[in-house]
Amino acid sequence: MNNMLLSSAFRLIRRRAILPQQQLRSATTSSGPGIPPSILSTWYSAFGKSTAGYITWVVAGVLVSEGITGYGTDYAWNYVNHGKTYESIDWTRFEEKDDEDEDDDDDDDDDDEEEEEGDDEEEGDDDDDDDDDE
Repeated sequence: MNNMLLSSAFRLIRRRAILPQQQLRSATTSSGPGIPPSILSTWYSAFGKSTAGYITWVVAGVLVSEGITGYGTDYAWNYVNHGKTYESIDWTRFEEKDDEDEDDDDDDDDDDEEEEEGDDEEEGDDDDDDDDDE
């Protein structure tokens, strides 16, 4: 009778131990949400088999993620600070309307400078003439 009780107890323990393993196997092989096995197999054959391939995958992932993150944060920053940064200010609002008067004054100043330069050259020519007389 003891043998019979022991054998039935072992069978019961074995069933309870095997049943969760079978449920675990069926849960991992089920076609529920997640990455399909064909994609994982393709990824593994391309990148997962060697250390160099895996490192390439990681570095490429970091670079792509960094680019996307940088673009996103720049876009958010520019959206929030529109009109407050140098690039986004409308500089035409700060133009002065009296530019024509100032341009005329600048032209007059340029004419005066040209006349002074012309006078200096004439005086220099007179000095050369004096050297020739000697």
